[in-house]
Amino acid sequence: MSAKVISIANEKGGVAKTTSCAAMGSVLSRLGYTVILIDLDPQSDLTISLGIDPEDRNIHDCLFTHRKLKATPINENLVLVGGSPELTSIDFMDNLKKDDEYQYENPRKIVKQLIDAARDMCDFMLLDCPPNLEIITQNALLASDYVLVPSEAHSFSINGVENILEQIVKFKKKANPSLEVLGIFLTRYRVKTRSHEDLVEYFNQNHPDIFLNTYIHENITIQEATHSGRELEEHDAYKKQSSLVKKKEPFKGLKDYRDLVNEILKRM
Repeated sequence: MSAKVISIANEKGGVAKTTSCAAMGSVLSRLGYTVILIDLDPQSDLTISLGIDPEDRNIHDCLFTHRKLKATPINENLVLVGGSPELTSIDFMDNLKKDDEYQYENPRKIVKQLIDAARDMCDFMLLDCPPNLEIITQNALLASDYVLVPSEAHSFSINGVENILEQIVKFKKKANPSLEVLGIFLTRYRVKTRSHEDLVEYFNQNHPDIFLNTYIHENITIQEATHSGRELEEHDAYKKQSSLVKKKEPFKGLKDYRDLVNEILKRM
């Protein structure tokens, strides 16, 4: 077993990176894959959304105290390495300077060392990146086999997507030639909305090979799952159990993420 490492990245915030990371981890784990989620964003939204208090099982302590991954179980096949507010770009570089073990290391490869040592522990690692292209995201890209780029279905999101794609091209040339873009996918999509249709047309014209067919539609139940601290598959079961009207099919948001995971697995 050697894990496939996937960064979920976009320099623009609010495009559902964290929601997608949690949702994909939930779906993959229920398909029988073992998954490690790693929260690299100092805002720690992934950790909070799963109802976890990271304590000493956060990424900062893994890097600078334990020297190995320590994770919190979410379900039988899914674990989380929590985020830490101490993992800002400034704090990260300051910690490296103070740490004798890392003194002569390439600062972009610190996370990669941690991840490479744990690849045999799972099938997938999903990295939730901060909304920038600074040192933490650079660490994630160097550690990854693939990048997934979520884009909110809005014209303002184009620049964020283009910037991360440009950065990936540079990384492939200079540092990680095996890095591949697994796909761009739309989030918060609304049918028959002109600006959303225009964005679909833009990506189909400019990035047809990597623009995914699955759209994540606007869905309140996804937000409910995030606020409840439940993973997506667990929240679907909770909704069905508490509903007076029993439905066999999943709610729309979960169906979208199941379709997204299936499309990604086929591409891989």
